[in-house]
Amino acid sequence: MTQILEAWLEGHYAGRFIFGTNQPARFHYDEGAPDTPISLSLPRDGSSSKLAAQRFLDNLLPDADHTRARMARAYEVENPTTYALLAKAGEDLAGGLVLLPEGANLYAGVPRMNPVLSRALANRISSIKQDADAWIPAGAPARFSLAGTQGKFAIADIDGEWYWSNESVPSTHIVKPGAPRLAGIEEAESAALALARRIGVDAASARVLHVEDQQAFIVERFDRVRQSNSVFPRRLHAEDLAQALGIGPTDKYNVTMEQAFRKLSEVDHDGNLRRRFLAQVVFNTLIGNADAHAKNYSLFLRPGQVSLAPLYDAVPVSLYPEYDQNLAMRIAGARQSQAVSLSHWRKLAKRINLDQDEISARVQEIASLVGEHHEGAWSTLAPHQTELLSSAVGRNVEKALRAD
Repeated sequence: MTQILEAWLEGHYAGRFIFGTNQPARFHYDEGAPDTPISLSLPRDGSSSKLAAQRFLDNLLPDADHTRARMARAYEVENPTTYALLAKAGEDLAGGLVLLPEGANLYAGVPRMNPVLSRALANRISSIKQDADAWIPAGAPARFSLAGTQGKFAIADIDGEWYWSNESVPSTHIVKPGAPRLAGIEEAESAALALARRIGVDAASARVLHVEDQQAFIVERFDRVRQSNSVFPRRLHAEDLAQALGIGPTDKYNVTMEQAFRKLSEVDHDGNLRRRFLAQVVFNTLIGNADAHAKNYSLFLRPGQVSLAPLYDAVPVSLYPEYDQNLAMRIAGARQSQAVSLSHWRKLAKRINLDQDEISARVQEIASLVGEHHEGAWSTLAPHQTELLSSAVGRNVEKALRAD
């Protein structure tokens, strides 16, 4: 039996995802589709790989099968297939897409406003802290899908008030309750993004949200833009690096730095895209964010242009020594942040065909700025965590400024 999801890109009909029995999804662009491709892995000329469309969609859903199963029960679908979940949850996704079941049209009526009560918001935060798989409770008022492994949910800030998102009310923020066992993680991630912005690395705006007796990390979505003529935001199309590469979420840790730069080079004609990506990679390495995998970097897809999205997931994993400290993407063979010297960055530059002296200068500039400003960045953490993180980042900065 064939099943179809209609795809709307930034409000314009783009085409359809077609699901055959025991077959991976395929995508067909409509003749009147916008010029912007829905993914670099799904070019308009139809030259995508056989699995590209299926993998693109899988990357819009939570990574873990058990979380998808919980999502299916909450949305009252029999099986947690990609089609079944997105047919229910495709109203609010990452990027500029809205996915609807076959025959459905994009909603054009008065936006459906569903306010978020403070107690409901606190309860949602609390439930995820108690059960990391409780992303979406049964009977949830919002239908959305977010990727990743950490429990999270989306809400919309409309004229200073919180609302549950839907097809007609795009979410503007993502709320990530920190696991109770990871003391200070919400403050640490918020501080890391603030530090990035302070030294000139483009990063999403984030803070710690306090509501009633709960708190959570909250980040403003970079794939939404405020409009001067409306209180409702507009969706902007973006995709993560895994989607751009045409790989599934289970392979997000298998992407090398060289593969990432090679993919970017296909659409980067003046080097600016790769330079901005390098800045994010250098920053993540300096703060000890070992978990910076392919789904933690994203691209804006605009008509005739591809640009890098702001940094949005920058947890200094070095704060939690019990977690794997090996870099998700090695730097010229270096496995951990504390091992990455200026020589490694020069080797990487050579491998990806960028000027070694230019890259060295940029690494030294970022490292110097981090070294100058990072100690004051962690002031919201407990004193022992501030000391631990200051020491770790300071050591990484010293290493990055030295050619071994």
